[in-house]
Amino acid sequence: MRFDLHLRSQVRDQFQALASEMQSWQTQPRIQEVEVERLRSAIVSFDHTIERTNLTVAGVDGSGDFPLLSYADSFIYLAVAQGTVYQADRLCGLRELPPAREPLFQTVWLTEDTEMSDSALDRVFGELAGMSPLAAIQESDYRTLKAHVSGRRLSSDRMLAELIRPHASDASNLAIQLRSTAEFGAALQLLAGGILPKYLLVDTTFSLPLVSNAANSLFYEHLKRLCCVRARSRGVGFFALSKSHGLPAMEVLEDIVRDVQERDTNEVAEHWYLRIPKPERDGWQLSLTEGRRMPPPGTVSYLVRFHRTTPVMRLDMDLAYWESAVKGASEAETRSRERTIFEDLDYACHDQRVYGYPYPIKAAHDRASLTQAERVTFRKQLVAAAVKQGMSPSLFRDPSRATGHR
Repeated sequence: MRFDLHLRSQVRDQFQALASEMQSWQTQPRIQEVEVERLRSAIVSFDHTIERTNLTVAGVDGSGDFPLLSYADSFIYLAVAQGTVYQADRLCGLRELPPAREPLFQTVWLTEDTEMSDSALDRVFGELAGMSPLAAIQESDYRTLKAHVSGRRLSSDRMLAELIRPHASDASNLAIQLRSTAEFGAALQLLAGGILPKYLLVDTTFSLPLVSNAANSLFYEHLKRLCCVRARSRGVGFFALSKSHGLPAMEVLEDIVRDVQERDTNEVAEHWYLRIPKPERDGWQLSLTEGRRMPPPGTVSYLVRFHRTTPVMRLDMDLAYWESAVKGASEAETRSRERTIFEDLDYACHDQRVYGYPYPIKAAHDRASLTQAERVTFRKQLVAAAVKQGMSPSLFRDPSRATGHR
């Protein structure tokens, strides 16, 4: 990049115009006056929690290399995911439970031949999920949600045939599909294990990108909902926690929260949650969610803050789990159960390395993330194995390195 680019008037003018557009959008009123009183009564505080017993929290995260290498006109992709399980401990706060879990690790070779590539993708989807794609589709409740939203019910076989399988060179879409499938595959492994956590956390949302599409879907959508099915059958709270809530005008909501918590206006409110209302359940809708599918189908969504130094986050919870394990006979009882959940999660947020964020997810992320040295080693190992099979090493390429992008 030219280092004088930032000095050019054209660049400054574009930034100024962009900032003006953003400022105009940001200052538009997003929370109606009639909502303020409803929000005041819907915002719930919970306690800073430093003591817990018999609490077990698990986390899952995934990574990979997309692609690891190219070979002639084909590509090799690598997906990895890791799960961790921690228990409340009086001495150290959180103690990891043995045995150490092996990472879920899979590679796949995708060629320009569409039929061959689709078959390879289905095979790796099955390896990551621990079951055939068809079995996952049949057991998941995604088909039911899709039929409700799209108005069209398809058979499991038809849904399998209509899965979107990206082209071998479509690295960005393959990265999302393979990484997400690996993450939910690791979650299913934890749910099938002998040590069941009280809560299992993943760093994502429960959004279903193609749920309104009458035919097509993504395999990880089915697997995401399968995790919900398996978790509630075993009494586990399977929650998606995202550091990005995706809503505008949060400073207005923060002002309301500060007022509710009777805090000084210079302080950032913490230890609170807001269950995102749904008209059919709560009789009103938050204007911040207008034009957004939030909560997603089959989901109860919350905004939550665990500490003043961390942003407001979004937590998605399976609706069926909420109805069976959280919803009480009264709103007061429901809020009491919700407070317990958020206080449990707050206890898991006190590790100094990631204060205000549940440490089990951070631990899983650190273990699943591939270092550059590991990526280089994997490439060397793959090429060495190929050479032993009589293949030419000159046909292997690291696409990013070959074009000077890494």
